[in-house]
Amino acid sequence: MKNVGRCTLFALQFFLAGIAIAATGAESLQKCLDMQGQAASEDTLECYNRTSQDLLTKKHPKSFRIARDRGIAEEWVPSDEPVRVYKQNYFLIFAHSSNPNNTPTSPNPDNQVPFTYALDNKEIKFQISLKAHLAGSGRHALWFGYTQLSFWQAYDREHSSPFRENDYEPELIYSFRPENVGLAGFTASFLNAGLVHQSNGQAIPRSRNWNRFYVQVGIERDFGEYGKLALQPRWWRRLGGNAVDDDNPDIIQQLGNGEFEARYYYRQGVLSAIARIHSLQLDLALPAPRVLGVLIQNANFHLQYFNGNGESLMDYNQRHRSYGLGISMPFE
Repeated sequence: MKNVGRCTLFALQFFLAGIAIAATGAESLQKCLDMQGQAASEDTLECYNRTSQDLLTKKHPKSFRIARDRGIAEEWVPSDEPVRVYKQNYFLIFAHSSNPNNTPTSPNPDNQVPFTYALDNKEIKFQISLKAHLAGSGRHALWFGYTQLSFWQAYDREHSSPFRENDYEPELIYSFRPENVGLAGFTASFLNAGLVHQSNGQAIPRSRNWNRFYVQVGIERDFGEYGKLALQPRWWRRLGGNAVDDDNPDIIQQLGNGEFEARYYYRQGVLSAIARIHSLQLDLALPAPRVLGVLIQNANFHLQYFNGNGESLMDYNQRHRSYGLGISMPFE
């Protein structure tokens, strides 16, 4: 019952957003219906126009406009909004792993995790990623970003459906957006520099963490009716680490010194890829089916495939394949 209650609570959070918008729309529409025969026809028509515009605004709030229309540089324009979308936000209701990591290891003897029980190869995986504008204006801005990646063994009722891993990633980001810089058909959209900490928040022997400084560039090319391509390579340097008591001294050898992200926007869909030295993750987001779209606002149907090591911090040196399906929020 505990597992069912958790799932129900999470689902309700999504459903309530759609219900609230539907209720607001019904109330406004009823006011227009009541005006018929009681007010001038021009006033009644204006009521219907106003109601439709309000519903469109609520259904597609500014925070979730797609970058295909505005360009990825607009993701880093200083904003008065309290928070904005950062990386992908998704909820995979079903994720399957080819090789669950039952005994996580590290070169540090204190970080060898003994076998307790066999993990379920089916779980729920979700990521929440937001950012907030702290300071700056014009082409320069300072941001705070936060990303949380979670792996929930929701289908393992025998062991009370535990969360096997939560990876927390706060970061401080300086962003600069150049003007009229292009090369070979691509436009330079932004240059970011950041300080990031990533940790799973656990005690030894399960503790994994590292700190990095990184530089990231964003370039894009618009192909008109054939879509838009955005490339966002990122290079990093680990800060500290390699000490005798380091939780994961070989993390650079396993995850490399950077990653390459590519997004291709075509019509209402987005295909993205994130490649590292020993891994590849592919994500496909498509408009949600009509029934799902009515209940969940701003939702995409989401497919994900991962191959390599480093899907989570605990699995930084463990190789496996996984795939999942669920829903996601569109990129800005």
